[in-house]
Amino acid sequence: MNILHNIYSIAPGSFGLGSVALNLCREQNALGHRAEIWCNDCAEDVQWAETSAGLPAGLIRSFPPVGPKLFRYSPALVAAAAGAEGRGFDLVHQHCLWLANSRLPLKLREKHNLPSVIAPHGSLEPWALRRSAWKKSIALPLYERSNLRNASCLHALSTQEVAGMRDFGLTNPIAVIANGISQSWLESKGDAQTFRRRFAIEPEKRILLYLSRITPIKGLQLLIEALAEIRHEISDWLLVLAGTDEFDHLREIQELVVRHRLEKHVLFTGLLVDQAKRDAYAAAEIFVLPTRREAAPVVVLEALGAGVPVLTTKGAPWENLLTRQCGWWTEITSGAIAEALKDALGLEPEELRCMGARGKELVAQEYTWAESARMTILLYGWLLGRGERPGFVLSG
Repeated sequence: MNILHNIYSIAPGSFGLGSVALNLCREQNALGHRAEIWCNDCAEDVQWAETSAGLPAGLIRSFPPVGPKLFRYSPALVAAAAGAEGRGFDLVHQHCLWLANSRLPLKLREKHNLPSVIAPHGSLEPWALRRSAWKKSIALPLYERSNLRNASCLHALSTQEVAGMRDFGLTNPIAVIANGISQSWLESKGDAQTFRRRFAIEPEKRILLYLSRITPIKGLQLLIEALAEIRHEISDWLLVLAGTDEFDHLREIQELVVRHRLEKHVLFTGLLVDQAKRDAYAAAEIFVLPTRREAAPVVVLEALGAGVPVLTTKGAPWENLLTRQCGWWTEITSGAIAEALKDALGLEPEELRCMGARGKELVAQEYTWAESARMTILLYGWLLGRGERPGFVLSG
């Protein structure tokens, strides 16, 4: 098959979203298919993505947007889809919504009758719809409603995300295919001492790591309030907050840290990528994601794949943390997070390492990108009339 992945960005700042397209592309090519990515990134970011994902040159094409960056509109992208280049694909798999790259599946359907798979990546959840609602109110009637309703199949990352799609009024078939972890990540090594030296972290400090966007939906306010609630039990611990700022939320969290007098217990590092990110996981004893709502967080897979136990909320579909004894899965309140933290921070390093080992075994067995890619190929084959409907596809 000739497969096109459509995504606005595969740059480091896209976090898990870009990595989904990159990893699926790599694994689909490894299965003997031709998968490409069309995006809106600069040449430098494309080169980084090729190197990071282990993709040969030429599989990622960039169509820089023109005019205001609000919707990332690229006439060149639409023209390529309408022309001979678009005709060369069998199917398009779009990642995320609301930007002008949603016009690509519409154009491919109009000009070449190509099937489309649309992966909202949580962007149809109520909290996501409320964010920048005015922009979505423009995109929906212009192109997004038609793009969604005419999609051959929707791609949900978990059964939790399916409910949001149905609540939005979509009746399309939905394929439930989870995110994965790469073999190279499972085999990678980090250097804890390099990370500590880089940020001048004292040897006696134990590290609690958060690594994701600094944005309201991630629940960092709850985490800071939880730490304040157990301040007398965190003397040996340092919370490392790594990630890029969204909606000026970083300032709000910094102010909250000061208000609760937690400055000596919290370190802000900014964005960490590549080996620096792997070093951060190596230095961490516990990974925390206090999210209010999450479709399928890649960072949980990364943490478990690095052998770090995870503490997250029931806003993320990760009950396996309890059933496989590799973390904590708590209610979405500061009090519940505080109670889970008290339990987690009270464990000895060896106990945490054993939990991390169980987590690594879990993702290696059940959450690989190779398996996710295999499932997408079965899905594409069904949509192209080359096979039966897979069991993981829910009817409309």
